Amino acid sequence: MSEEINLLIDTDVCNEIDDQFAICYALARRSKLNILGFTIAPFKNSAKPNQTFRDGLIDSKNEASHILRMFGMPYSQEKPLVFLGCEGFISDGYNSSNPAVEKIISLAKSKSEFVICCLGTLTNIAMAIKLEPSIAKNLNIVWLGTGNILLESFSDRNFVNDKQAFYEVLSSKAKLTIVPSNLARGVVTSKYEFVENTTKNNITDFLKSLFDRFAYIKKEKEIKSIYDIVPIALILHKKKFTLREIDAKLLDKENVLNLPANRKINIVVDLPKYSFVWLDFLDAVNSVKCKGYVPEIFFISDTHFGQERKIRIKEVPFKSVKEMNEEIIRRWNSKVGPNDVVYHLGDFGDYKIIKRLNGKIILICGNYEKYDFKNFEKFREKLLNLGFAEVVKDGMYLDNNVLGERVYLTHKPTKHAKDCLTLFGHVHSLKLLTKYGFNVCCAYHYFAPISAESVKRYLQFIKLYADKDVFN
Repeated sequence: MSEEINLLIDTDVCNEIDDQFAICYALARRSKLNILGFTIAPFKNSAKPNQTFRDGLIDSKNEASHILRMFGMPYSQEKPLVFLGCEGFISDGYNSSNPAVEKIISLAKSKSEFVICCLGTLTNIAMAIKLEPSIAKNLNIVWLGTGNILLESFSDRNFVNDKQAFYEVLSSKAKLTIVPSNLARGVVTSKYEFVENTTKNNITDFLKSLFDRFAYIKKEKEIKSIYDIVPIALILHKKKFTLREIDAKLLDKENVLNLPANRKINIVVDLPKYSFVWLDFLDAVNSVKCKGYVPEIFFISDTHFGQERKIRIKEVPFKSVKEMNEEIIRRWNSKVGPNDVVYHLGDFGDYKIIKRLNGKIILICGNYEKYDFKNFEKFREKLLNLGFAEVVKDGMYLDNNVLGERVYLTHKPTKHAKDCLTLFGHVHSLKLLTKYGFNVCCAYHYFAPISAESVKRYLQFIKLYADKDVFN
């Protein structure tokens, strides 16, 4: 039996849906691949013109973390597996370190051999080489990019979006194997075909759900290229692919580099026959036997869905109620899975929006909820029928199984507990930490739910590290 391949995946996972397929493929083949982590790459998506690089990175980190949880590999502060990358392209002047770049440099300086599978622009890898040129000789990169090398120019987005990153890698001493996008384009499926050829498990159910995120182009008749599984298949089954070593100068289409004569690049020139890549992917995800999914727990408050007043008094950074609703829903669903649990500490807003939110939502009433009812039991029954998992009138205790200690949940900080720390909302500014607890108002937390793991760290800070100066 061959040894495991150490693999780091560099991904722009929320740019499209094919990265998710590739990540699930790799995780389903963990008997052959030792997954070292995921570095999150920047991207631009024409379907999301107002999305910042930071938004894309955060969404991608959440998506990668969600997939890891489905495979029984939850987030760990001690041994993190997902690392945020560059908040811009090198071609646009970005020039800074970050957790992804530091991870690449650290791995390259270690004695272990590893492969970086790059599914987007080469930005993170190029930045690591810029900051630490000596690591290049230790890098073994498999990249999905460029296009037909016989053409006079490349139009592939992984190249065009950050040409300078490509040139940084090409002119270095890094080992580079390219999977041309025009070859990978041939691996296609449709929602119907995928459903018909997969067994039911939590991984295939997740992948099926992705098709609804993709805006089909009618002329393509709902056929979708799943480009990104091809480089994973290459890493798993290199002998089945046809590769050629070529002169790196052939890839310098704009003649901007002074490459040495001995600089060579490996390029895939043909895929295995008989749909091998797609069939191997299907075999991998169909055979997944995940342990029972352990739901993650989140906290949030003061979403104020549909409430114009927060726009008018400028307590939120949105131009309209519609923009606010859509952005909070997007950020919520990028973090929370369908089976996760969310404690909402009041001032929810338009209750019908529950139907668009992932997770089992327990609502602790805030002052806005209390304006909406005279009879609490009738109000509670109405919200349960809409889809809330539970509705609590005032506050509730969580035992130490959730956050490692007993904690009280309420809306207003003035209602805090006297016998333990309290999570609260209501205050939209200038009150994140207090002597008695922690504010989970969405305005403090990127307008998204905050995980139990993050809440634990804040509570530990209050108990162990904060002195009186913090609370002045």
